[in-house]
Amino acid sequence: MSTVAPSRAVAGFDSATAMLRAVSLALRGKRFTVLGQSRLAAAPLRLSNLLPEALRTQLYRISGAAEGVTESMLASIDMQQVAAWMVGHYDELPPQYPGVVIGSSNGAMTHLCAAAGIPWLPQTMLVPVRWSDNDPDRPAAAADHGAAIADPLLDNNPDVALHHMHDGNQDRLMIDLMTYFRLKWLRLPRAYTEFLATRLMPGAPIILVDCELSWPVTRIGERHVFQTGAYGGLRADEYLGGSPRVAEFLAEQGSPLRAFESPAADDHAPEAEWGFEPSLGAEIEQWAATHGHPVHRITFDDPHDLSAPIADMHREWLLAAERPADRLLVESFVMLDPVGVNQAGMIPFWTAFPVQDALEAVRTYLRERRYPNVDVLMFPHGVRSAGIAEPEDWLRLREYSGVVRLPATDVGRYPADFAALAGYSSAIPSGERQLRIGVWKILDQLAHARAG
Repeated sequence: MSTVAPSRAVAGFDSATAMLRAVSLALRGKRFTVLGQSRLAAAPLRLSNLLPEALRTQLYRISGAAEGVTESMLASIDMQQVAAWMVGHYDELPPQYPGVVIGSSNGAMTHLCAAAGIPWLPQTMLVPVRWSDNDPDRPAAAADHGAAIADPLLDNNPDVALHHMHDGNQDRLMIDLMTYFRLKWLRLPRAYTEFLATRLMPGAPIILVDCELSWPVTRIGERHVFQTGAYGGLRADEYLGGSPRVAEFLAEQGSPLRAFESPAADDHAPEAEWGFEPSLGAEIEQWAATHGHPVHRITFDDPHDLSAPIADMHREWLLAAERPADRLLVESFVMLDPVGVNQAGMIPFWTAFPVQDALEAVRTYLRERRYPNVDVLMFPHGVRSAGIAEPEDWLRLREYSGVVRLPATDVGRYPADFAALAGYSSAIPSGERQLRIGVWKILDQLAHARAG
């Protein structure tokens, strides 16, 4: 039986693959536009806004499901080949690097990789599995389905753990026709080990991005957990036990339920998309000690925790280069562009999703730092989910800034404004001068910022 091609097995719309593309393009000096896809991919996204909302969201569901593998393909997925494919994003680049970043997906870290000229390798990958009978409001049924189909995938890949994630709030449209299998490396895959051995300069640091965000889960097996909900607009307890805003959201969606039918949680695990599995870190530290590479572990609790210090570092670099540092760009999920931001002299503040907690993180940042110009990107996930921060909520940041713009968002069509995925880079003016900062200087600045 032939194996499934890695680019077919792993979702292209996920944080890990998108940020991998963003960093590998940055190391080539290229911008991350249209989520790293070809210009041809922009045309249907732009044209989608000519359609009625119901048709736009239906096409969004179908196009997402088209990326999914079938259940029969799970036994033919080789995650070692997926690791080799990920490392391959750095082919035809400099033979050796002054450092490498491994671990949790984090948009703020893509900017540090771009500034330092170093690669990033993810721990977590998303394998979407087609399932036409999935019900966003019944995660317990999804847990049973995952338990019934996952063994061939796990048996064939003993070095990964499966975090089956089901978010009927923010991912409501995407999981309507599929289910999310997120896989985390427990040990260094062969391709990563070879990359470390051959592509790192002598004594170059290995930087572990260790997001300690955890989530209550239902344990299905030794290497298999089910996660109801996900980091974003709702708390874990609301997914598991309900709340007034869950009831209101489900009513608005026409659901007969007023709480998600969730399986009981009996354990905690790293959050499926953003959390770091510690066993991989231990193996990296052991390898590094044997081969003479220092390890710097960046540990934090929340995906947004790095956004403020990394924004401040960009501001310091611009001021040191005698360039203006007066324009903040609030990025959203995979709507980011490290090279474009760097060349344009903008200051990036990455947010995971356009939700109230993300808005509060930006608001907290702006309370102590005044910017005359703030541009906000808003990832369009297609549904007015519980906890969403609406366009008018973001515009209220004018309280802390002279001008706030939503340059890529069609307010009348949001959150089903899928053309924004093609046009977000237009929010970043063309620039020519790119700052490059030594990796050791970045580590020193980040250590001081985190200590402060």
